[in-house]
Amino acid sequence: MTALLVSYSGHFGGGERLLVDYAGALQGERVLACPEGALAERARAAGLRVIPLPRRPLELRGPVRQRVAAAMALAAHGAEVRRLIRDLRPRLVLSSGMRSALALGALPLPSADRPWMVFLHNDLLPSPLVGGLVRAASRRFDRVVALSGAVARDLDPQEALGERLRVCHPGVDLERFPALPAPATPGGALLLGAIADWKRPGLALEALALASGRLPQARLVVAGAPLDEGGEELLAQLGTRIAQPDLQGRVLLAGRVDSASALGDSSCLLHCADQEPFGLVVLEALACGRPVVAPAGGGPAELLDDSVGRLYEPGNAAAAADALVEVLSDPQATLRMGAAARRRAEERHDVASARRRWLEAIGGPEPEDTAPGAGEGLALVTVIHDSEAELGAFLSSVRRHLPAAHVVVVDSGSSDSGAELARTSGGRVTVVELGENVGFGTATNRGLAATSEAVVAVVNPDVELVDDSLAALAAEVARPDRPERLLAPLVLLPGGKRQDSVHPPPGSGADLARSLVPPGALPPALALPLAPWRSGRPRRVGWAVACCVVAQASTLRRLGPFDERIFLYAEDMDLGLRAQRAGVETWFWPGARVLHKRAHSSERSFGGEPFDLLAVRRREVVARNRGARAARVDDAAQAVTFASRIALKRILRRPAAREARQLAALRRALRHRVPGRDRSS
Repeated sequence: MTALLVSYSGHFGGGERLLVDYAGALQGERVLACPEGALAERARAAGLRVIPLPRRPLELRGPVRQRVAAAMALAAHGAEVRRLIRDLRPRLVLSSGMRSALALGALPLPSADRPWMVFLHNDLLPSPLVGGLVRAASRRFDRVVALSGAVARDLDPQEALGERLRVCHPGVDLERFPALPAPATPGGALLLGAIADWKRPGLALEALALASGRLPQARLVVAGAPLDEGGEELLAQLGTRIAQPDLQGRVLLAGRVDSASALGDSSCLLHCADQEPFGLVVLEALACGRPVVAPAGGGPAELLDDSVGRLYEPGNAAAAADALVEVLSDPQATLRMGAAARRRAEERHDVASARRRWLEAIGGPEPEDTAPGAGEGLALVTVIHDSEAELGAFLSSVRRHLPAAHVVVVDSGSSDSGAELARTSGGRVTVVELGENVGFGTATNRGLAATSEAVVAVVNPDVELVDDSLAALAAEVARPDRPERLLAPLVLLPGGKRQDSVHPPPGSGADLARSLVPPGALPPALALPLAPWRSGRPRRVGWAVACCVVAQASTLRRLGPFDERIFLYAEDMDLGLRAQRAGVETWFWPGARVLHKRAHSSERSFGGEPFDLLAVRRREVVARNRGARAARVDDAAQAVTFASRIALKRILRRPAAREARQLAALRRALRHRVPGRDRSS
């Protein structure tokens, strides 16, 4: 099962931390769509696949212009996620936070393609206007999982969501936050969290100042860092207050710290946010055996009682000081509360139990284990040339999604350890070592000769499978009631966009039209003949990029599949044109999908895109298959394409260096004499 997790923000706060943690409980492929940043980094480290989204403004409130910009940003975010849902076809979509919920809640998803939609709601509503919008959006979800009862009541005071709204308290890793011995110096409190105004660090300072008269040993460590400019200003204000005589020497601004270590050096946790949705640091303190002093509101009120700490009136510094004195004035009572706190964490809040509760709360489709026979009868042929870095991910994705498939790795003169990696990777892998770089087409033909399966997929090593859809593509191409075909799946780039992996025939009306008009400037229905890779349905095309092409082995053997006179580039166009001459159609089949990193060794070898070689190869292939006149028409179409794109980009004040290099390469290629048409089939 593919699960798509969505976050509008790239920050790594409590909600984002929970998202990454809970994702580990999901089975199958887990894809996180979010902006680059700390969240993306943590997700990759946890084994999630990340699709980067653009960074957008986080503030939804403000002047009219800002609100309009925010609405447009949310609409763009929703359009991107809808595209990912269409292309990835996940069975489960998890929307983390209100912004993504607003964007996803407005999506008109067709019922046939609609996944199970879950809104992970982690915050209290910020304003009546935003609250009304979020409440309306939440009704579009199959399930809403709130971080706490306070969050749930704030979202749904009339209980309109009924059974669809579930409350699921997070858990704490009891090994990461073990029971800690009492600190060597008692009387220390810890304020732990981001330096933000709503966390009320100023109130913590005032409470300490009031408590210090009755508690001479009282001191405070403020641990955390600002998230934005407002936090930087607040930090400066705290520094000014700390320098006053009643606090001098009692407060340490520690910056970012390891939470467990900081709790170990403190006698209790002081929490001051008036409206805390939950408070993960409260759980961490309980797990470490530290009593907690917190406001009697929001999430902390659901976690604490007098046996493990003290609750005080929110926003009341004097009440916070009284609670702090009660907890810290008697060291033995502090120890008893700490022991009770640890027991509570063990009995109610361990992370393993929380993950199980969360899986039950989100509901949705039952995960399906990959069938042991997935990929049976399918061979995947890949050619490597110094491709070790990409090969490991490719082989791992095949083992995960098509464990019964036969992988043939053809090493075309590599200088790295790619062949050895393939031999030791596990699964059904055959390594063919050629000893020299014979070119992509020749190496692929040698790999095909090493297969005995009825269906073969020619796949680049910088491709990864995201599900088992290539098995369905193999079944489609093997249908006895259909003619011979070459089938090309939908190809996704790392950023989530579709690659232009299929094309109309060179010199066709569609090919000539797109030389004049960029497909993106046309309505979708008119753009499809020019940009067939955008289609949502199977579509016949002229040729397909060979990063992934599936066909019957007999068809490929009859075609070659590749012309060994071509050492590198345009082999795939040549295959498509020769297949057409032989009566074999090429089809784009978007029901199957792969991810293409486009990081293959050929670009590394040439130090970038080899435009001169690409231009020469294209001219040779078109002339050989279509004749000199067709080659001249294609040359003209290519020249118009590059020139028109240069002009358009200059009008839009966008860089056009790539197109300029392509046009210059074409001009140089025109000096080469192209071969005549190959009359053989």
